[in-house]
Amino acid sequence: MDHRPHVPEQDLTWTTEIHQVRTRLRFPLRATFQWSSGDPLGVEVTFHPVGGDDVTWLIGRDLLARGLRTLAGTGEVRVRPCAGPGRAGQVLLRLGTAPPYALLLVDRAGLESWLEKTWAAVPAGAEAERLDWEFFEGLLADR
Repeated sequence: MDHRPHVPEQDLTWTTEIHQVRTRLRFPLRATFQWSSGDPLGVEVTFHPVGGDDVTWLIGRDLLARGLRTLAGTGEVRVRPCAGPGRAGQVLLRLGTAPPYALLLVDRAGLESWLEKTWAAVPAGAEAERLDWEFFEGLLADR
């Protein structure tokens, strides 16, 4: 029996224009960041290329938050603040492990503001209280 208090789920969405970087050129791209308090550990980021199919990546919320301040992530997803003139307000998101990986510039202030709303809904350290443990127990029982 689940003894957790029932808290209604909350979904937070942020749609923004980002830029895909190729060599020294930047190409605008619309992206939607979707977070749900029912699954508070991850953020779905859906990229909407013009004339192409949407592509969705699942990225850890804490990884995005760490990437606002320092290099974060290993493997397929890495996030870091940008350095250099005119780039201090951006975060670089790299998707993929080997060239040709995607390099994307994201507005740092916008991402930080949106993430703060997710932390207000489910604070850091409280995520486990929101997970459906019965679902995971069922998966393990089926092994």
